[in-house]
Amino acid sequence: MEHPLLGYPAKIIPKPYTFTMLPAKVRPPRMLCEDETLQEHRMFDVPRGCRGTRGLKVQQKEKKENGGKEETADIKADTIDVAVERILVELGADTTSSRENAIYFDGWDGVGASAVLQALAKRLSISNEPSTRPTGLEFEKIIHVDCSKWESTRAMQREIAKQLKLPKWVMEIFDEQDEDDDFNGLGQGSRTVIAQVVREIYQATQNRRFLVILHNGSNDVIDVYKFGLYIYGYANSKMLWTFQGRFRLDPKMIDNVKKSTSTDVVLSASRDRRDPQELWSYLLHHEAAQVSCGCKKNGHSIIDPAIVVECALYVLKQCCIGSPIVDYDWPAHTSNYWVCDRIIALTDIDKAWQVGDVLQHEVRLLDIDNRHNTGESTIMPPSHLARSTEHMQYWISTSTCGFELSSSGVMPDDMFQHSHLLGVLKLSRCTFSFSSPPFLCCHSLRFQSLLHCQDLRTRTSNAHHYHTNSDKELDSSTTMLWECFQSLWVLDLRYTDWDQILSARMMDLMTQLRELIVMGANNWDMSHLRGRLRNIRKLRVTKSTCCFNNDVFSEMEMLELLDLSGNTITRGMTSLSGAARNRSLQTVIIGGNYGLKMISFRGCKELKNLLLKGYFSSLEELDISGTSVKTLDLGGVDATSLPERIILLGCEKLRAILWPQHKESQEWSGMLRIDTTSTSAPADGRGVPKAHPHADQSLEQQKEEKFKGWQISLPDARLLRSLYPARYKSLRGCHIDICHAATLVGSMVQGASGDEQVQVQPYTRTVVDSMYRDFLKYRPAEAVTAWEWDCPKIPLPPAPLMRRFLQVTCIIKVIMHGQGNTLLEDANTSALLLPDFICNGVSSLHVYDNPSITSVLAPPQRSEWTRLIWCRVERCPKLHAVFTIPMVRQGMFSDNVSTGFQSLETFWASQLLTARYIWDWDWTMATTHIKHSGNFESLVFLHLDYCPRLIHVLVLATPSVTLGALETLEIVQCGDLREVFPLGPELQEQDKIIEFPKLKYIHLCELPKLQSICGRRMSSPNLEAINIRGCWSLRRLPTVGDNTKPPKVDCEKEWWDNLEWGCMENHHPSRYESSHSLYHKGQLPRRSVLR
Repeated sequence: MEHPLLGYPAKIIPKPYTFTMLPAKVRPPRMLCEDETLQEHRMFDVPRGCRGTRGLKVQQKEKKENGGKEETADIKADTIDVAVERILVELGADTTSSRENAIYFDGWDGVGASAVLQALAKRLSISNEPSTRPTGLEFEKIIHVDCSKWESTRAMQREIAKQLKLPKWVMEIFDEQDEDDDFNGLGQGSRTVIAQVVREIYQATQNRRFLVILHNGSNDVIDVYKFGLYIYGYANSKMLWTFQGRFRLDPKMIDNVKKSTSTDVVLSASRDRRDPQELWSYLLHHEAAQVSCGCKKNGHSIIDPAIVVECALYVLKQCCIGSPIVDYDWPAHTSNYWVCDRIIALTDIDKAWQVGDVLQHEVRLLDIDNRHNTGESTIMPPSHLARSTEHMQYWISTSTCGFELSSSGVMPDDMFQHSHLLGVLKLSRCTFSFSSPPFLCCHSLRFQSLLHCQDLRTRTSNAHHYHTNSDKELDSSTTMLWECFQSLWVLDLRYTDWDQILSARMMDLMTQLRELIVMGANNWDMSHLRGRLRNIRKLRVTKSTCCFNNDVFSEMEMLELLDLSGNTITRGMTSLSGAARNRSLQTVIIGGNYGLKMISFRGCKELKNLLLKGYFSSLEELDISGTSVKTLDLGGVDATSLPERIILLGCEKLRAILWPQHKESQEWSGMLRIDTTSTSAPADGRGVPKAHPHADQSLEQQKEEKFKGWQISLPDARLLRSLYPARYKSLRGCHIDICHAATLVGSMVQGASGDEQVQVQPYTRTVVDSMYRDFLKYRPAEAVTAWEWDCPKIPLPPAPLMRRFLQVTCIIKVIMHGQGNTLLEDANTSALLLPDFICNGVSSLHVYDNPSITSVLAPPQRSEWTRLIWCRVERCPKLHAVFTIPMVRQGMFSDNVSTGFQSLETFWASQLLTARYIWDWDWTMATTHIKHSGNFESLVFLHLDYCPRLIHVLVLATPSVTLGALETLEIVQCGDLREVFPLGPELQEQDKIIEFPKLKYIHLCELPKLQSICGRRMSSPNLEAINIRGCWSLRRLPTVGDNTKPPKVDCEKEWWDNLEWGCMENHHPSRYESSHSLYHKGQLPRRSVLR
């Protein structure tokens, strides 16, 4: 039988196979003889030098030539058990004088090292009692750290802590720090060790002899001392380690070890008497068994070790055949090759793809991912690997020197006429007729790759990219000839000018296509994709010039990955969206585009990664509401082309937004909508107002009417860190709600899940007891409350001026009704922590229904509440101080410390059951360090109610702390309050009159311990009304002006009769107009029972 390609006698391989066609100018590493016929050929048959015949005990250790301290030794072993025994001898040696404590094992040219370390750890762990182990191996602790799948040094430190069984509180540090790093936008690979845990590890291992067994999956030599494990010097502890875990076949890795200074002994293994091929197979099966054990679901392995071996051998074979001239693009296609060439041959094809994806993630075969990232394509296999390929079967053309076909590069029409079992076809720089390609007879074809291929007609006519309409469209009579595309799973088109292959009729044939890659297309019409390719999983269109229809991908409901980077969209697509019912899309990459106006993946719940990069000249809106995106990465976007609107509603997992690292991003003044309190997103793209049971409805209405810029609802204040780069313009007109989803009872937003908005009743304030009804009998019924004045509205400029308003207008509302959230608070102080730029920029703060925070703490760096105008705090039962004001800056006392609050006009506190202070500061230090005036100088309205433990409100520590603008003072039901504004030592000594020049209204109710409002001598020349109830310990009223109308005083007659007068000029009862209610303090009978 003749070979279908060349006419030579051939042997038919009874299974699908891969055919790779390469250009004529490429030469393989080794050519074949001209007279050789097609046969099973042995590649890379290079004699391998022997590494010696002596065992470890008699092997003389050789010093490094460069004078380093590493010593090398070769172990003669044909099995893993023998290698374990030899290494145990090395570990048991006394090294207290030689300091050879760090040992590296390279395996058999990299293979088998991980299996040996695994077996050695198991051997030592069988006997938990150190005294029962052989001499020299009495380690008190075996620390086995398997980081073959490398994540970060943080992950390795966590594994060490698990092995040492550190206390639960130590393990919780990892979770806390990881969460904090999530909010900082720090990637997993960049997370380093935690200093506090380093100390705990050191203390746990100090004065104990231990053995570290490390599978180092990184590319760098690791110094375990940085993790708290000390094995150096003359310590008796030891470490055995290897590089990169299983199937590590790069012989160059050992060179990195020899260059390091943290490894003392370098061991490697070599064959003793066993057949090389048998040893190679033995090692592969042991490595595969470990991979299989690591891939479990519900306690059962989902991958057969035999499949792992076959997959490994397949990749090795292809590398040996094609290296270095074939670009297999392993990072993108490894699992595709395995499945399409039926290496993973399972009846359930979906399971086959699942196994392929898992296995590609588990096995870092030949370190292909890292080689791809570094641009290194050549893989030089170790000698035992080269020998193993001698027994692999594959077809190769002998008369054309391996992969080279002919000098012309034109493919014969009948080249594949007998290749019915061909599964994978890669053609590179080949020329054939696009209207009738030679592979149409390959009905088993699953993977088609075309790279820099040319149409024979175009090449012969020199008419580049010119086709008639009849050429571009398939004739219906010839459609049946293209049936090979019906079974196609993967189509990879790179720099091949063949847009006919993506015509509507061709797309209708490719009903099974799972992955499509288009790169380097020139003026292709991609609009035919819409409504087709419903089975597609991965779609990559990159570095191309093409046109799309709007929402061309909106019906691809099974799409998992979409990559549209580096393209130029000539026309058609202004809107890009994903399928609303898509439950598979996980990754989207979008490059700069000159015509795109809207990007929306609303409702794609599984979307985790969204990467935008480049220049977007017309982008108006980005909407990823209802997705699982954790980090929105805008770092690669040109800072001048950020979208005008960013909508992130229902993004419960959102932790960080990464902005462009350019000063122009600080000038972004777009609209931002964030809601991470739930997973549902409004169907219309707008946030539905959340009605809270205790919310002031007038405030909710103000929010909706006034704030058209930023509206943010989140359960964790740390997400606000992400707003820092865009803070300057965008914080003008910003409303922030810090709340938990549980607080929004009956107020779910209407979203994709079909939830309906439920109306709730507004909050009703506490009604006054009947004893005060005479006081309020002339007021409207709706105003019957324990206080006289409603909270002033949030001061806002008119909506049209919001964007241009010079004063930053940022409202923060903190709601945590019914449960606490430690993520809001400092772990040590339980204080609400807000970023310093928020503290500096916020104009209104509303904190309520938070049962856990103890104070609102401004970070001590450079932040002050300088722009805070309006503040309301309610129903926070553990709040002991509303504001804790730090006096220390960067570890030192400043000579000019400001407390902030220069702009504060309204303060309202209600139902703070344990609050002792409103402003908690060390006023003894403040006397020395607060030098300039302006603190609290704008405060106009002060209201406090139902704070039974409150001692005082604000200490007037120095003359610079003034209340010159205060007009209204109202305090209700604060049983422990003794003085509202106590004086600091300096003012007490001066015994000056404390002026309140604008104070007009005083309302004090049920303050039985109140003795003074502010010191002994208080002047309020513009007082108009005083209402007093139940303040039996108060003995003085402020003095009033000479020429003003006497203020009205409404109080109990007994209280009025007991007042003290005459401590100041004009301080006389005649200066006041008193009136008394019907209620008065009665005489209690003796031995009465108090209620």
